[in-house]
Amino acid sequence: MEAIEVKGLDVAYEHKYIIKNMNLEIPKGKITMIIGSNGCGKSTLLKSIARILTPRKGEIKLNGISIKEQAPREIAKKMAVLPQSPIVPSGLLVKELVSYGRFPYQSALGGLKQEDIDKVNWAMEVTGIADFADRAVDSLSGGQRQRAWIAMALAQETEILVLDEPTTYLDMAHQFEILLLLQKLNREQNRTIVMVLHELNNATKFADNIVGVKDGNVVFKGKPLDVITKENLYTLYGIDAKLQVDETNQYPICVDFDVRR
Repeated sequence: MEAIEVKGLDVAYEHKYIIKNMNLEIPKGKITMIIGSNGCGKSTLLKSIARILTPRKGEIKLNGISIKEQAPREIAKKMAVLPQSPIVPSGLLVKELVSYGRFPYQSALGGLKQEDIDKVNWAMEVTGIADFADRAVDSLSGGQRQRAWIAMALAQETEILVLDEPTTYLDMAHQFEILLLLQKLNREQNRTIVMVLHELNNATKFADNIVGVKDGNVVFKGKPLDVITKENLYTLYGIDAKLQVDETNQYPICVDFDVRR
């Protein structure tokens, strides 16, 4: 069974279609990276999966069941979604933000149980923000704030993690740390990770499955070594890329490129 299935999806803002008749399968237990130029429909796809946007047509299934047939709280126990550049309420503490990830598991009357507190502390620890627990989120740097949001998604403890550009605002070292953490969650806990990523070489290095999106359509998908080719990168970005394979022969690296005129 696929973790997420998209069939015949149409999504539009007023009269402008961003996604038209898209079909896509996200494999369970893998890291899937979605790449493409700005405005190609990547974030719109994730917003549709997260039910932030209502498609004009088509169907999205989560673990084989249409998301229309599942209650929001039930979906929140299966899938955590981190949107692009989320906004935090003024004065909210880091530990309070991260604790929001435990909302799907709380009863109407109960607050945080010890298990919830343990999950929140674990999420802050693994994302390196435990020292900022009592700081206001809006007092943090962009990179620290991004890690706080990722901690909230991790605290939700779902089998599927959907992240829209999770390494935005992070320097190279912290980008690598976050991607290694997500890879560890995938390898050790079999979590399905779906990410929109702009850094092509990070995408090829960490992806099991890579999806190229252009003009609201999937133009290629598969293992990075199979689909990251000069031809596909020209189709996707209009670039003439110079590619080589890493020293372990596991993934392709774009070492240089020219923009074709």
